[in-house]
Amino acid sequence: MRPTRLLAWLLPVTVLTATGCGGSDHVEVAAPTPPAGAAAEACRALHDALPAKVMDAGVRETSPKSTLTAAWGDPAIVLRCGVGLPASLRVVDPTKAGSEPVDSVEVNGVTWSFAKYAGGVRFTTVYRRANVEMTVPKKFTEPAAPLVDVADAVARTVPATLDLSNA
Repeated sequence: MRPTRLLAWLLPVTVLTATGCGGSDHVEVAAPTPPAGAAAEACRALHDALPAKVMDAGVRETSPKSTLTAAWGDPAIVLRCGVGLPASLRVVDPTKAGSEPVDSVEVNGVTWSFAKYAGGVRFTTVYRRANVEMTVPKKFTEPAAPLVDVADAVARTVPATLDLSNA
């Protein structure tokens, strides 16, 4: 095959690959109701501080586009900022404020409540000015591992608080 014919054949393949075959690189993510005040500021700061990779997976665009959402990899690890507390944490014993919830994990100074669901595990920060949720697909044998890549950004940008009514 002549070089010009080879290039003419490869160009459409390259364009399709680079564009993700017509937009398939977007991840549908329901953006939470935009938070107000300090929570909104924290979510904006977090969005700007998020890592380019999580578990060696690159960033994917979310649809609709929002500074409250982010995604990495395929299947996507999804982050949403400004979500409500998980239902299991809505009733809190005030005498235990500041203690870790039963179903929780601490990663680099950030406490995450977790709940399993059919598709994987959903982690939600607690004791932060804005609640940050990460949904990790069940493909990951250690579902808390992706939290390591985002915990530092959360710790730097979303201030800690004992007030669980921020959502």
